Amino acid sequence: MSEELKKAILNQKPTKEQQDAIFSEDKEFILRSAPGSGKTWTSCRRFIWRGSNWEYSSGGLALLSFTNTAVNEFRGAAKGVGKVDLLSEPNYIGTIDSFIERFVITPFGHKLHNLQERPKLLLDQPKGLQNNKFKAWKPISHGRNMPVHAYDITPVVSDDDVKFTYQGAELSINQNNPVIELFKAGYYTHSQRLFFACLLLAENEHVLNLLARRFPEIIIDEAQDTNQWVLMLLDSLRKAGTKITLIGDPDQCIYEFSQAEPKSLENKKNEWSISELPLSKSFRCNNRIANAAKNISGNAVFTGCGDDPNQFRKAYIFRESDITRYSNSIQAFNTKLNDCDIHTEHSKILCRGHDQLQKIKGESRYLNLQGVTKQIANACFYRDVIKEYKISYDTFVLALKQLTAEEEFWIYFDENQEQEEVISLRITIWKFLKSNTQLPPISNNLNQWIAILKTNIVKLIADLQLSISGNIGSKIRVNGISAEDRNFPLFEEETSLPVIRQETIHQVKGETIEGVLVLGSTKFFNKVVTSTNNNESSEERRLAYVAMSRAKHLLIIGLPNSHYDKHRDTWLKWGFNEL
Repeated sequence: MSEELKKAILNQKPTKEQQDAIFSEDKEFILRSAPGSGKTWTSCRRFIWRGSNWEYSSGGLALLSFTNTAVNEFRGAAKGVGKVDLLSEPNYIGTIDSFIERFVITPFGHKLHNLQERPKLLLDQPKGLQNNKFKAWKPISHGRNMPVHAYDITPVVSDDDVKFTYQGAELSINQNNPVIELFKAGYYTHSQRLFFACLLLAENEHVLNLLARRFPEIIIDEAQDTNQWVLMLLDSLRKAGTKITLIGDPDQCIYEFSQAEPKSLENKKNEWSISELPLSKSFRCNNRIANAAKNISGNAVFTGCGDDPNQFRKAYIFRESDITRYSNSIQAFNTKLNDCDIHTEHSKILCRGHDQLQKIKGESRYLNLQGVTKQIANACFYRDVIKEYKISYDTFVLALKQLTAEEEFWIYFDENQEQEEVISLRITIWKFLKSNTQLPPISNNLNQWIAILKTNIVKLIADLQLSISGNIGSKIRVNGISAEDRNFPLFEEETSLPVIRQETIHQVKGETIEGVLVLGSTKFFNKVVTSTNNNESSEERRLAYVAMSRAKHLLIIGLPNSHYDKHRDTWLKWGFNEL
């Protein structure tokens, strides 16, 4: 059986590096994977190989990632080689959040503080939990403090201690910890879940041992994005006997805002004394682009997939004199796409931040909205302007969760996506989202948009057999937009520029794009050059590398005048061409 499976995997033509990772006899290692090197593909096959050659008398293998997209790819790979049996008990494939929810918090959460009932994930502001024991205090000006409710507080690891923060600022905690008080009342939030999971396992050694026996081996995909709580949890499991394989690329760690630690892979390799295997060949970038982009990374062995016969398909820099609209860079990009025989549908403009994104897209008034109203407007924006329907759907579902008071329903909904009844609900939501007559277009003026939305979303929630949390008028409202602007479209799209999709860099992680234009501020690109020349890790450097390594055939960096004049020679030395 093993020989047949090995032959089936080898028939898919993995590289020598991929074979070494898939069939490694080591039960734990770090797989450092370059952009486009088939990291998730390799993770899938490693899971299939280990699961099919299981040597333990009990327990199963867990394969965990951060997105449902990767999870679906894992499942598809197992089906593709006839190993559907690996998708069921005792194995587990899912997100890290769903793993924690299912195997730690749901069965054992009540053991913390001896709760009488299992704690629930809080998806909206709680009712009847407004007294001061659920509040911390954020220092503001002149010695004053602003109250912050427990559901807005995020626990973070800091120097082997725990700090409780709101929007990145450390809070002042009075006699009782409001996060603990909220948990005692039976609730916790997404940002608090891992904190309580780590606390529970630290205080209940028998639960930790049970979990380690349940999963003797765990594979973590996109491991560079693990935050300190996940790393702490993995440390505990490993000490209890679980073998852990980490697969990722520290140069692509761009989620520091969610407590991801760029040095985590290197640190764990040293702490755990485990080996490192490489995945260095990109199946995405041609050689010219890979040779230029690798200078921005710390991965000197990053290589491309081969030479491209089209002489125009390479990496360029362009001097941008118009940073109010970036029109020159966009026009140059459009021209070069033609030279490279790349259709605009297969290209993207990647922006460092929302500032550049909004400048090139048009006039956005909806950004001044607040709360769930702004979220739904964002869903419309992704649907109508960017044509990114999955992001639109996910954003809209998040808004629905906040409009309703059905925590258990949404937990079931998230964890049972392939169940027939959940599929039916997803179709209902999708039909609503897809229809401009149901979810009004973002080109409507605000007064029209709000009126139609209120009527239709009440009906949708009823069709889902859910109830609205509070009054719909208090949830869907016009706060943040002036009376004059309420008579204008929420968004007026720029029509004079070529029709090319635009995204922030964070939105395209993991994608392959035939032609890429990267835009950013002078400050952003200055930091990229400085940190690269000094061989320092910085968010700007990693973001630039992620953006550049999305490109398959064409890469253009639109550099503002002031940066271009100062650093042109550096970019040329790195292998970029002047446009």
